[in-house]
Amino acid sequence: MVSNQTIHFQSCLSMLLALLAWPQPQVVAQSLNLPEPTQIYQISTPQQLTIPPQQLGEILPAPVSQAVTNQQDLLAPPQFHTLITRELPELWQMRVPIDKVGSLYATYELRAENGQNNGFSSNYRSEQTMRVVVEPLPIIEIYRDENTNTALVQGGARLQFDLANVGIAGGYRGVITVTVNQH
Repeated sequence: MVSNQTIHFQSCLSMLLALLAWPQPQVVAQSLNLPEPTQIYQISTPQQLTIPPQQLGEILPAPVSQAVTNQQDLLAPPQFHTLITRELPELWQMRVPIDKVGSLYATYELRAENGQNNGFSSNYRSEQTMRVVVEPLPIIEIYRDENTNTALVQGGARLQFDLANVGIAGGYRGVITVTVNQH
């Protein structure tokens, strides 16, 4: 059994600096309202998903008081968090026979809109990419229907954005393909 679905992602990267920043949690989860699949092995995903922009507190470390002792300290570049994590625990749903629930696994393929693998490309300059690592989250059973001998399961992914080599602020886009299979 192979079911797959493609989802278009958009992520905004904000590289604003401010003197005062409120720390934000490093992991932000997004809840989706998916249409419940009605057929066995039918996968339900959003066709397009916008990931909220990174917040200043995710990019800047917590405020630290430091003393500048020389000109080199004064001219040192600011420190930034280069890895931002987002969780999408409810990315897809599927109806399956109850006896198949434990044998399911999902794989995710990420492609930037410029065609490169494992990243997003800039909305403004397609050659500029941001590396993104996709880590599957566990598949969980939502509920069982003993009358039809089926269960509704859902799965998701953790996205880790690597900002270390991003040279352009703004929106980035990519496409993720979800494939659900069984061992």
